[in-house]
Amino acid sequence: MLSVRRPAVANLFYTADKERLENTIKNYLLKAPLYPYKPEGLVSPHAGYMYSGVVAAVSYKQLLNLDLDKNYTFLLIGPSHHVYLQGVSFGYYDFWQTPLGNVKVAKEKIERFVKLNPDFPLTLNTLPHQKEHSLEVQVPFLQVIMKNFDIIPVVYGDIESDFIKYIIEYFKDENTIVVISSDLSHYYPDKIARQLDSYCHLAVEKLDERYLQNCEACGKIGIEAMIKYAKEKGLKSKVLDYKTSGDTGGDYSSVVGYASYIFYK
Repeated sequence: MLSVRRPAVANLFYTADKERLENTIKNYLLKAPLYPYKPEGLVSPHAGYMYSGVVAAVSYKQLLNLDLDKNYTFLLIGPSHHVYLQGVSFGYYDFWQTPLGNVKVAKEKIERFVKLNPDFPLTLNTLPHQKEHSLEVQVPFLQVIMKNFDIIPVVYGDIESDFIKYIIEYFKDENTIVVISSDLSHYYPDKIARQLDSYCHLAVEKLDERYLQNCEACGKIGIEAMIKYAKEKGLKSKVLDYKTSGDTGGDYSSVVGYASYIFYK
């Protein structure tokens, strides 16, 4: 029997209405700028679309620089918010479902990784994925833009960034794009949030993970792994967009930061 990961946050983080969801994403993408960078990796936020959708769209708009007739795999990496785990959990399903339809999971690639890395701190237990929003909110954007793709979903808990970097190194090829899911600082007044988040931007722009010591991103381990990988492979990086929930929701007294980052050749 095929295993399908059902949506956990439809009607919470985004509408469960197929047509409205598609139109919402297309609208965000229409307003997002297209830069001349072909993504090897992206960082995208994972809040409700009304808060972070406009920023996420800037990351995903850059996929238009790819040859959309090719097949792609998206390595989705995000923090676990609901289940404490040591190491990582692969979303070992056959399909990942959203209101826009089913997306194939690259199970064979996951199986190969597991076989070749028997000592790696990982589990195929899908419990950490069942209620997790950090990866789920990324998938509808991919469904709207991409023609042919599958995904490798990875959530991590207590783990060193070098392990995540190893996962990136293992799966990354010219048809595999990395998506790191992360929001930035949480629940500070807007001015303080912007100061804290500026360290996250610096770490990315300068490809120097030392700045992350002052960055309070929930997906910091993933960002750090991507920075280390980019540095090793000679990739360039850029901050494409940044907003706080004050900009999108109107309340500046206690905000969450959202950024769109890109890594490219």
